[in-house]
Amino acid sequence: MYENIISFIAKGTNSGKTYMLERIIEELKKRGRKVSAVKHSMHLPSIDREGKDTTKFAEKGADRIILFSDNALMLYEMMEPDIEHLTSLATRDIDIVLVEGFKRGPFKKIEVFNKKLYENPLCLEQPSLDIIAVITDDSVDTGIPVFAFHDVEGICTFLEKHTRK
Repeated sequence: MYENIISFIAKGTNSGKTYMLERIIEELKKRGRKVSAVKHSMHLPSIDREGKDTTKFAEKGADRIILFSDNALMLYEMMEPDIEHLTSLATRDIDIVLVEGFKRGPFKKIEVFNKKLYENPLCLEQPSLDIIAVITDDSVDTGIPVFAFHDVEGICTFLEKHTRK
């Protein structure tokens, strides 16, 4: 059902998820792929600075706020996220969706493991997670594919195979 969505997870912050996603997005774009990036956060910041139009609209109860210019569009929806609505937005006309975070999401996952921060990867501590690969700065025996941080091309080839694109 979510065959073109991969979530990049880690035990905590500063593990290298954003660093990896930046490089993966860049490589996938070089390969001609249409990419959607989704950031999972425990708390969303306000949609704009205090006193600005979009904040005023939200304060008055607008359910959907769309900001646009000649080259971009931003959508704010004031609703509790529904996974089906989120995935329909993220996947529309897109080859691959990369999610940063969302450990409990229903997607295939790639763990970003930084040995300098943690002793063991999640995939060994919580094998029930749907983790299909690990990106790390260390050699670990996980029973699933392991990639080095610098192997962006290999990671992207793996992603393309696992997203049917």
